[in-house]
Amino acid sequence: MYMRSPNAKVLVREERVVLCNTRNGGFVKTSEAYFQYLEKYLEENNGDFTIEEEDTVVKKNAYKLFQKLCRIHFYISQEQMKNEITYPYQIVYLSLTNRCNLRCKHCVASACIEEVDHMNTEDWKKVIVQVLVLNPEQINLTGGEPLIRPDFCEILEYLRANYKGAITLSTNALLLNDRLMEIIKKNVDGVSVSLDGFDSYSCTKVRGEGIYDRVIAGIKKLKEAGMEKVSVSMLETKYTYGHDQDFYKLCEELDVKPLIRRFAPSGRGEENQRELLPPMEYIEKLEKQHLRCALCQPGKKELNISENGDVYPCAPLSNLENLFMGNLLETPITEIIENPAWKEELEKLRPWRMEKCKDCDVNLFCHSCINFTLGMQSDEEIFQKFCEKQKGHLEKLLWGN
Repeated sequence: MYMRSPNAKVLVREERVVLCNTRNGGFVKTSEAYFQYLEKYLEENNGDFTIEEEDTVVKKNAYKLFQKLCRIHFYISQEQMKNEITYPYQIVYLSLTNRCNLRCKHCVASACIEEVDHMNTEDWKKVIVQVLVLNPEQINLTGGEPLIRPDFCEILEYLRANYKGAITLSTNALLLNDRLMEIIKKNVDGVSVSLDGFDSYSCTKVRGEGIYDRVIAGIKKLKEAGMEKVSVSMLETKYTYGHDQDFYKLCEELDVKPLIRRFAPSGRGEENQRELLPPMEYIEKLEKQHLRCALCQPGKKELNISENGDVYPCAPLSNLENLFMGNLLETPITEIIENPAWKEELEKLRPWRMEKCKDCDVNLFCHSCINFTLGMQSDEEIFQKFCEKQKGHLEKLLWGN
């Protein structure tokens, strides 16, 4: 017996439909008539579909459509239901501090040096014990700037002693010294360094004067110390737009993995979005073969533990009070993740419920990140320009208009 997956969604335009699985991003385009035929057949046959040699061409074609939809888990069996609705935690972010030695224009956490640390070493050890209950594939130590904490090494070593999964570190690399390098190399599986530019000028415009050379020096320290898995990220802004190849060349020279991150106007980034947003032409870089309708799954595949122990579905959404899930110093993590209140609030931010987007017939291919969408909507003029450009491009790719 087959049924629609909870992740199955349908987009309709005229006599055509796009049938999507918003978990894995798979989709199938077909005629509305064939889809209605298939739906009616499954309803009348208790979710089963059998085919015989003498069956009509229409039924045989509907069966081929059924097979395609089963492959993307638009239709699933009862046995597949559990896997379709459960998500192993891929990553949990531990935001050890909201203090930072920089004041980057795009920072979603609005981190700065004036912040204070809300939890001591023992508090963080208690939080780690809770997080390990989830057995996530990866735990990321982040901030603010995590290396700014005097007890960073003690927290890291405690985590390593009790956790066998991957530990990663997100840092601006400015505070690295020989002692830190030794402990990081011993206990961390990978380091991600934020550069946010491809040269001194583009980095300076986002991160401040004189930062570029210091970050590059930190990256070289990591490589010289023998850290194999080092990634460097560049933010896509108007200062870096069109310079992807320059960034890739720099990363090749440094022997690091390049990551280009999309600018999301939240936190301090919301204040600076008119300066930082790249030209809208970047939308046209999306090619047809890269179309996906996969939605982000904050709270299900990832969690963020804020500097005071508050739990949020992801770090960029930690500024939304309605998405507060609970505090790990007060409530067991198993109770926090099962609380229906935050799940209901999160679902209100899906494209089929968002007032500005719910009637759009390309919305499933636009909403890959809730935080990005909310950030764009914070400035009505920018949002309208973005929507017009994005929708026009997606319509061409998806519907052929």
